[in-house]
Amino acid sequence: MSATPPSQLNFEQAMERLDEIVAHMEVEKLPLEEMVASYEEGMQLLQSCRQRIEAARRRVELINAGNGEGATLTPFDPAEAAGEETPKAPARRKSSKPDADDGGDIRLF
Repeated sequence: MSATPPSQLNFEQAMERLDEIVAHMEVEKLPLEEMVASYEEGMQLLQSCRQRIEAARRRVELINAGNGEGATLTPFDPAEAAGEETPKAPARRKSSKPDADDGGDIRLF
């Protein structure tokens, strides 16, 4: 087992260790205590990886929101980033003309 806490591993190292744990659990007949300890380490690694992915997703959204006037929030699509084809929904854009009933306030959403 790894002595390094998941929070001290980078994303790639955590995923590699998670793959090792899964492979070990699939091919080895482990004692119950070792199996539970491996499962627990794997769940901690998985949680750490998910938190890092969520943080990266938020950063991408902030970067997109910070690009120029009238920027729109564009959600990060992991399937698109992986090169998979996904049906695209039309982007929602707020008209640059203020509505008569909104008092001229500018709203992003």
